[in-house]
Amino acid sequence: MYGAVMPRRPMRPNEISSGGVVVRRSPDGYEVCLVNDGRYWGFPKGHIEPGETPEVAAMREISEETGIALASLVLRAPLPPIEYVYRKPKGGPLVFKRVHHFIVEATPDAELRPDPAEIAEAAWFGFDDAKARLSFKSSVSVLEAARHVLESEPSRGAVSSAP
Repeated sequence: MYGAVMPRRPMRPNEISSGGVVVRRSPDGYEVCLVNDGRYWGFPKGHIEPGETPEVAAMREISEETGIALASLVLRAPLPPIEYVYRKPKGGPLVFKRVHHFIVEATPDAELRPDPAEIAEAAWFGFDDAKARLSFKSSVSVLEAARHVLESEPSRGAVSSAP
């Protein structure tokens, strides 16, 4: 049949990472932590180690990249994973990647101490500022999913776009 659209099959990733949308409460609402690797702004994430679940890997990677102690982080909710393809540097092979995301809440006084070996900069932003700063559309969709979850919580109130 000509012109038919084939349904999208889930890809078989050869690289799987885990991370999250890290939020903390401020007087004006939630703030979101973004990290910059020297080129791109995004969420803290990294490879899942053998024997780790995506949840455990997300918490470990968030703590490692932001410098926030694990004891100051609480995994709140899963978010939809994203999938994408990229090419390794210098004409290397294509990588089919899946990234698991979670909403992770940090204590209001959480200070960022990024690992300089991996992260050039880390900062807290309001949701709107974070959305404008993110380098990839797929990250924007993850941020919007997190915003929707947080706004849907009856006891938590609205999500602000505080700086």
